[in-house]
Amino acid sequence: MQTDQFDYVIVGAGSAGCVLARRLSEDSDSRVLLVEAGGRTDHWFIKMAAGFIRVGQKPEFFHEFAVEPHLGRSPETHKYGRGLGGSSAVNGMWYLRGMPRDYDGWRERGLAEWSWAEIERNFRWLESYHEPGADPSRGRDGPLQVTQLVMKDSLIERVGEACQSLGVPWLDDINTPGRAGVGRTQFTVDRRGERASSWSAFIDPIRNRSNLSIVSDTQVERLLFDGTRATGILCRLPDGTERRYEARGAVIVAAGVYNSPALLQRSGIGPGDLLAGLGIPVVAERAAVGARLADHQMLSISFDLHEHGGDNREFVTWRVYRHALQYFLTRTGRMARVGMPLTMLYSTQGQPDWPDLQLAAAPFAMRSSKEMKTEAGRGPMTAAPGITFAGFDLRPHSRGSVRIASSDPAAAPRIDAGWWSDERDRDKSLLLLRTLRRLAAAEPLRRHVGRERTPGADCQSDEQLIEELKWMMSPGLHGTGTCAMGTDPLLSVVDSRCRVHGIDGLRVVDASIMPTPVSGNTNGPTMAVAARAAELILADAKA
Repeated sequence: MQTDQFDYVIVGAGSAGCVLARRLSEDSDSRVLLVEAGGRTDHWFIKMAAGFIRVGQKPEFFHEFAVEPHLGRSPETHKYGRGLGGSSAVNGMWYLRGMPRDYDGWRERGLAEWSWAEIERNFRWLESYHEPGADPSRGRDGPLQVTQLVMKDSLIERVGEACQSLGVPWLDDINTPGRAGVGRTQFTVDRRGERASSWSAFIDPIRNRSNLSIVSDTQVERLLFDGTRATGILCRLPDGTERRYEARGAVIVAAGVYNSPALLQRSGIGPGDLLAGLGIPVVAERAAVGARLADHQMLSISFDLHEHGGDNREFVTWRVYRHALQYFLTRTGRMARVGMPLTMLYSTQGQPDWPDLQLAAAPFAMRSSKEMKTEAGRGPMTAAPGITFAGFDLRPHSRGSVRIASSDPAAAPRIDAGWWSDERDRDKSLLLLRTLRRLAAAEPLRRHVGRERTPGADCQSDEQLIEELKWMMSPGLHGTGTCAMGTDPLLSVVDSRCRVHGIDGLRVVDASIMPTPVSGNTNGPTMAVAARAAELILADAKA
């Protein structure tokens, strides 16, 4: 079997892995290998900003995970990105940094290397943001282009005014540190209306570096060890042959919130009962591997529209072809933008520096129902004009888990989402739904908003709403915590320098190490976490 040797072997070319490969390969004396299970992500559906709606129909770009049935819901599948760029190549491109209190809270947990100061510095490094009213903390010269969606639409203007009528201040920069408010949504979309993924931003421009090797369409089957030191990875190449890659410095797992714990478990690091039951030799018993899964529950409700066309007819009639032609000729128009033009960060607890709800509105509506087995807001677009209000619970208390069901690398792990395992989240879901209704009924928006499509105006009591919420909820796909950072090896997986407790030469760096969820979408924060981790790895190499 052929064996190649590198200083750093990175598993996963997603939001974190591409940042790591970029930063670590800046040291010309270090050989870096980036390994990805998926392949190229240059399909025009992926590049075109509005194409993300169709990307979900392309299974080759996703890892699919069956979720344990719960709350009487129909069987469901969670999808995370598979391919160069990972989820950043297939997500909705929503860009939020989170709040300073998110990261300062990690330091308060004893994680001395983490705080807003460190994370902010790395956001500055990665961002290229040049919109009017930008906060002074924003980066201007980074590899990742971030733009603000400006949609000249009277309906969206009314949404902004309705938010302000509820006491939510307007922000010229929705990513102003420590400020709840409403502002134009920011996306990882460049000036040409094309998606900016971690691959296109961080790796594609430097992929010819002589010390950087990239292997795609290659499944990492397990990690290799010499005692309790990680020495490399065992892979299966596209032609079915096995290949070993050895790491002199470190193996860095960046495979995502589901696949990172699954790879550790498959390699002998995980809960003792799980490993014993599957006959996997134990390298290190770590009960926290795959535990503490957290996600932002998402809820959408749609309404009919009065006196306004909305965007539905623009996408379900012949007009969609006109918009596509405009995009391909000029890189402008509706296909060059994403659907949620406004973002509201809102605190239900009177804490303007730490919002607990993320809300948004879009000038179109989807068709969904309990009978269709499609969560609210995730069905096909309707022809009739509508408006959709969406929200996320940013402070979930419930926790789920990720556990492999087999030692077979091709077998997906079992996912227990854990929704409402803490009753506070059920109550928060109720509050979220009522807050979305309150926004729709606020002046001057209410005169434009008609019938509530789901769950419907007749559904008012807590009991009625809870039953509807059981099918209406959907995953935010902002998973964190399954390889959480912490100081106690019994309760966490990695230390504050991203090193797996008790194992030499092995680190985990992706959203799975976040000990608590951040205040917003996780793509940007995952990149900043990876950039900070790269600083720590390089510092350790010099020590």
